[in-house]
Amino acid sequence: MKRITVIIMALFALVIMSFTDAVSADAASASKLSTPKMTAEKTYDSSATHPYNKQTNTLTVNWGKVSGAQRYELYIKGGKYSKWTKYKVVTANKCTVSNLKRTTEYQFKVRAVNGNKYSAYSGVQKLKTARMDYDKDGWAAMCRIVYHEVGAIDDDMWDRPIVYVADCVANQYVGAKYVNNKTWAPYYRRYSSVQQVIYNSGGFMSSAGLARDGAVYSRVPKKVKLAVWGAVYGKTTYKGIKNDYNVYFWCNNSYRNYSSKVAYAFRIPWGYFHVWRSYWG
Repeated sequence: MKRITVIIMALFALVIMSFTDAVSADAASASKLSTPKMTAEKTYDSSATHPYNKQTNTLTVNWGKVSGAQRYELYIKGGKYSKWTKYKVVTANKCTVSNLKRTTEYQFKVRAVNGNKYSAYSGVQKLKTARMDYDKDGWAAMCRIVYHEVGAIDDDMWDRPIVYVADCVANQYVGAKYVNNKTWAPYYRRYSSVQQVIYNSGGFMSSAGLARDGAVYSRVPKKVKLAVWGAVYGKTTYKGIKNDYNVYFWCNNSYRNYSSKVAYAFRIPWGYFHVWRSYWG
């Protein structure tokens, strides 16, 4: 009988020790939560940060997993959030933030949690909502038409025209769909997407015509994508060339330099490339 009692007590002690060790291990793990690291913003060719068709009001914040974390607290600042505000508690290492203001920059930070233990806050990540919504096909359409207008030439003389032609495409669509511009809205109201405007309106060029001229998305260079991205998100674009929100049209016809119709004139091998600040009819 005594031997059985001793064995039972020994087993009980072993269970208690195991439980204590497990609790201590969990506590140690929780007390040493690493600081989360924000995942870099993904721009073109991805909807990881800026969900397609919701870019004007939705952002997705991503960060690396933290060992031992049970959940994460995401904080936001910007727009209607005048000071740091806890937005949401999630178990995944990402969070979609909605009901945001168009073309507005927001700041985000996150911390890991285990029980009543908290990690330090991550570094601050800045993300901006877009000036317009578009899907994957719309993105490709914008890049293709800009690429077409600069003829696949990769010379530095095209850097500024690339940026300003990107402005033209984005500004017309934004003016029609979001600002109700009296010039563009009546005409573009019949189209539901930017690719419809580019391919079907007659104001730009058809998808087949672009393909015929070699303007397919697989050939679009990085500088064009950066310029279009800047025009859509209202950021400084390729090589620091800033956006011009008043550019609406371009062509290769020459006009007198003092004409108010001409915003910029660029020297190119076969003449001049002109970009106008406003549509003149």
